[in-house]
Amino acid sequence: MIFHLLIFSMLSSFAASQCSVCGDGKKVGLPDAVFTFPGQPSVPCGVLQTAGEAGAFPLEQCLFLPELITACNCTTEVPTVLPTRAPIVPPTEVPIMAAPPLPTSTDIVECSVCG
Repeated sequence: MIFHLLIFSMLSSFAASQCSVCGDGKKVGLPDAVFTFPGQPSVPCGVLQTAGEAGAFPLEQCLFLPELITACNCTTEVPTVLPTRAPIVPPTEVPIMAAPPLPTSTDIVECSVCG
């Protein structure tokens, strides 16, 4: 934890605006991976991303970082889209039709073939 605070304090000495250390529209894919640069302390990629989002890097440095932090496995950010529920349409009632009237004895015609 002290190491992280030390890195943040070193990085916060630079005046800059927020930047994505992986480049626009990208984020660190392996936050636990460690980025090493000669003459600098090793830093977990997630710490680098957080420092960039906090504005700890000068814009000039932020522009060339994506080429250097290949160990961080930068990936394209895909916005999380929450699933939407399908609309629930109430069932359509089937029209009820009256049954046809039952035939009466006067309606029955005897068959001349059947007898």
